[in-house]
Amino acid sequence: MPDRYEIEELVINDSFINYCFNRNPSDTTHWKNYLTEHPEEAATIAEARELVLGISLMLIETKEEETVVIPMHSRRKNLQTLFAAAAIAAVIAVSTFFLFRNKPEVSVAPQLYAFTTALAEKRTIKLPDSSTVILNAGSELLLDKDFGRENRTVSLKGEALFEVQHDAEKPFIVGVEGYDVKVLGTVFNVKAYPGDKKSETSLISGKVEIYLKHTAAAYKTLLPKEKFVIVKDLEALPASSAPADIKPRSTAIMPLSYNRNLVNVETAWSQNRLVFENETFSDIRQKLERWFNVQIIFEDKIVEQYTFTATFEKEDINQVMKALQASYGFKYNIKGKEIKISHQNRR
Repeated sequence: MPDRYEIEELVINDSFINYCFNRNPSDTTHWKNYLTEHPEEAATIAEARELVLGISLMLIETKEEETVVIPMHSRRKNLQTLFAAAAIAAVIAVSTFFLFRNKPEVSVAPQLYAFTTALAEKRTIKLPDSSTVILNAGSELLLDKDFGRENRTVSLKGEALFEVQHDAEKPFIVGVEGYDVKVLGTVFNVKAYPGDKKSETSLISGKVEIYLKHTAAAYKTLLPKEKFVIVKDLEALPASSAPADIKPRSTAIMPLSYNRNLVNVETAWSQNRLVFENETFSDIRQKLERWFNVQIIFEDKIVEQYTFTATFEKEDINQVMKALQASYGFKYNIKGKEIKISHQNRR
């Protein structure tokens, strides 16, 4: 094994790639020892590691974008095309890197990696640290520019179910409006849509710590089958305020919710189940809008107070409305993506 490496050699070295992602203890030890013995190579190792992680994120995002639109009947053919395109993209990225790496006048801003979902869409993402994220409809997950190198920090707008790989040296941190969620390795759900009055973090297994913004010490520690609920004081917030400025009106630790079939309400969406458990029409409106990509307009205040308990899996929006209508007999009219709802006796 040579005492010195070029970046071109490192980015295709399996042992070095394992070190970059902390996948193999012996490889990690080897490269840490190498840096100790050759401190003059620190800059080369850092550049190569940044390139490996950057290409990995690029390929992950390319693959995820493609899998959203690949129809099942043509999946095999399209996957071959996808792998070829990913390989070409990687070669281009490496070539571009080596073309410009010795030109200090070229300045490239740090890139942030964002994963998004449209309304009526869900997406599964495999992060470079092998953690898995299921992103709910109308959501955005943003990775810190140093993710996988210096930290495992992400920010979330919307809802996501996380299955985090353990790494004691780099805790996984999810930043949302008003607070941060810190974990070492666990399964948990975070729901934090901008504009919603409530935000929730629900713990399925493991342990997480809740940090309110601008506080150094942990505010709350969750145990399995507990959730942290924060009611945001949106009315007192100036329009120009940043998400971090959200102030809690109230907070609470509550048990997770289960329906009569023992289905966990907080994570049912990740199993393609739309669950309402004694919720008002006003509360479930946003769920329906995100799930089906529609806009719901209440023409009567009384309709907003109707309460429902129901579970849907494969139904379309018309079937859902008919099922809900059986409980209260309200009137509804669907025109394109707009649904108008009124009380039965409205004249």
